[in-house]
Amino acid sequence: MFKLERKNFWVIGLCVAVLSFILFAVGMNVYSTTGLNTGNYMAYMGFSLIVGAVTAVLVYFRLKIAFISFTSGLTLGFILMFNALLSNLSGWGDLAGVLNLMMFTILGLVVGLLIQFVYYLFKKFKK
Repeated sequence: MFKLERKNFWVIGLCVAVLSFILFAVGMNVYSTTGLNTGNYMAYMGFSLIVGAVTAVLVYFRLKIAFISFTSGLTLGFILMFNALLSNLSGWGDLAGVLNLMMFTILGLVVGLLIQFVYYLFKKFKK
């Protein structure tokens, strides 16, 4: 099992934010049917910064289960976003892809925090 180092929280958060922005921007730029403007890139950057900050907080507080669940949800969201962008949804692929990304990212965070809380209660009452 890997160990989350508190001193590296900002590096991990920054890496996740940059990787998230690159995947989001490249995916929407290459596979999107609509034109992109500066506002779109600002929104991608905002989402990426939020994702990076959440990741940094999870690493800082050493919430391993929530971190793994969140990054798994984020990864699954990107995979499903690319799948929706590549499928022929008659112009709705962009919206379906972004909704998949947002939904699975939030779902991964919520499920991870719930499991982490149950694990905390289990350890507390086991003693």
